Amino acid sequence: MATGTVPFDFSGNGETPEHPNAERPPDHVVVFVHGMGKALKGGTLQEWAQPLMQSLYDLSVDVAGDNEDPPLTIDQAHAVGEAPEVVVSVLRDYTSDRQPDYVRILMTEASWGSDFTPANATSTYWWAFATAWLVYDRFLELVFWNLYPGGRNWGSLKWLAKRVIQVGLYAAVAVVGIFLLVAALLVLLVLVILAQVPGARRWLGKLVTLFADFLGDPEVWKRKPLQAAAMRQRVSDTLLRWDHASGVDVTVVAHSQGAAITGQLLFQNAGRARTTNFVSVGSGLSLLGYAEWGGRSEDPVADWLANAPETRWINVWGKFDFVPAGPIGTKALGDDPVFRKIYDRKSAGTGGPGPEEHPVYNRSALIKDHITYSKNRIEVIDPLASLVLLPARPQGEVQFGPDPGDRRLRPHRVMVKSLGVTRLLGAISGLLAAPAMLSWLGAQPWARTLVQCGPPGAGLDPWWSSWLCSGGRYDWTAAPSPDWWILGLVSLLLAGVLISFLNGPVWGILHGLLERRRRPPRRRIDDRAAHLRGLLDQMQGRQVTENTDERVGRAAGDPWVKVAVYLVTAFVFAVAVPVALLRPSPFWLAVYALSVALWTFCFTGTGIRPLAARFGFREEPPTADGRTADSAREGAPPLPERFRPQTNP
Repeated sequence: MATGTVPFDFSGNGETPEHPNAERPPDHVVVFVHGMGKALKGGTLQEWAQPLMQSLYDLSVDVAGDNEDPPLTIDQAHAVGEAPEVVVSVLRDYTSDRQPDYVRILMTEASWGSDFTPANATSTYWWAFATAWLVYDRFLELVFWNLYPGGRNWGSLKWLAKRVIQVGLYAAVAVVGIFLLVAALLVLLVLVILAQVPGARRWLGKLVTLFADFLGDPEVWKRKPLQAAAMRQRVSDTLLRWDHASGVDVTVVAHSQGAAITGQLLFQNAGRARTTNFVSVGSGLSLLGYAEWGGRSEDPVADWLANAPETRWINVWGKFDFVPAGPIGTKALGDDPVFRKIYDRKSAGTGGPGPEEHPVYNRSALIKDHITYSKNRIEVIDPLASLVLLPARPQGEVQFGPDPGDRRLRPHRVMVKSLGVTRLLGAISGLLAAPAMLSWLGAQPWARTLVQCGPPGAGLDPWWSSWLCSGGRYDWTAAPSPDWWILGLVSLLLAGVLISFLNGPVWGILHGLLERRRRPPRRRIDDRAAHLRGLLDQMQGRQVTENTDERVGRAAGDPWVKVAVYLVTAFVFAVAVPVALLRPSPFWLAVYALSVALWTFCFTGTGIRPLAARFGFREEPPTADGRTADSAREGAPPLPERFRPQTNP
């Protein structure tokens, strides 16, 4: 591709539209790369671009102030088609002569999901079987470090208490997790086998196909080099459209497997594709690694330093995202030194060479954390907007992340952590409410009629409704209890309804209010009357100014109010109402009390900070190849020439 002017066509059909800036290339290009699973054309762009534009608008409003210049305008939008893209103009600043300085940002996607033949269910299962143990190990690693009490201090009771909690919960999670993992693999194996039987294929085929569609992509990436190369080619073609010689900055935001694809393209193929910023979210590089036949190396960090050190690599991962996430270290060191440095800043060493690390709070859910990065306004989307719009910092400094003074940050993290306590309280309430619910239904004539119960004591009850027709008092402790499975299903149903309500619309509305920078603008009831008042002010010689707050919305209120409202609402529906209606025993009251006390822990441990990118430097003078004795011991590769110290002959 020729360097220089980048051909730019907003219309998508070869025609130049009537637009004053149609010939002007963008100042910044943002490319979104999706993760595993089916991805509709334009879906990834809309998932990320919509909240990003809102954050860009909020940043620009602070610049616009009471001026009439629009903070953000959408110039062109092709949400679907072969090359979905949207072009926006964002007010970044004013020139010395008070002219608005607009930045043109193009957002597009590199959708690789249709560039290969999908894997079948059988091969996907055996790949998942082999990989599940790596995922399990990664999950335990996240649990261990999230509970890390800090550096060893046997003389501190606080440290000992935290250490006991860490070891106890880690052991409990490890035991429960291994049983759940084995059970899931066995059930999945049975389903895959039964789906091959003609009679069962009709009922189980869609379920197994869904499994293959979701996990088949990583299996193809690891075992089908040709198809993996086609995935990389899609990203390469998108990036090569914007050559750096044109002065266009490029930021790639790649999720999960998309981060593994993009990482191998950028780091193993020097000069083939270049970017200014590579933001990996929930990165699959550690778990999946490189595909075959892309190059000889197996170390993304070493390749980044050797082939693409000018690229700012920013690694964003959820603290509870057990699927692939976490910090990324060199192959020689592993990721433990990086974990230790993030969770214990006083520990020795630098953590070894690696990208800029950003642990974030998404939803405190083991699976949902992996798919909600684009919905994390405070810790992902707002920092991404700042990265794109504001001037870059010097290489080696933290480029990403929320402003430490952002008053939304800690309330957001407290509110996210509270989701886990609410799930626990919802499960307890469902467990206690199920027997009472079934006993009540068994005493209702309409319920007995509905399930076709026979006369009491006649023994004519249908087999499928005998659990309700008995009309007895249901109890978990009854031995033997023929209704245990019914009790279990009903308790899961009740717990699910309660949790879905509290952690769904209630949490969603309140957290949506918390993450706003501004309230929605207040519309005037009578614009004509406002206009007449303005004319009257002008006639009487009073200064007439535009009310900026009415035009763009006032600053949002105190975020802690939203946290308090959520905690009170969760307590009322998950504790107060069940206790008042069910009147549990003192044992269950104690369980409720202990569970509610866990909310206090939601206010602690929220001060985790990002770790700047490490190039192997330490305070002592580096050696000729750019390393120090310490970084050499840590396994750091020799630094590229541009980062080595310059010596005078």
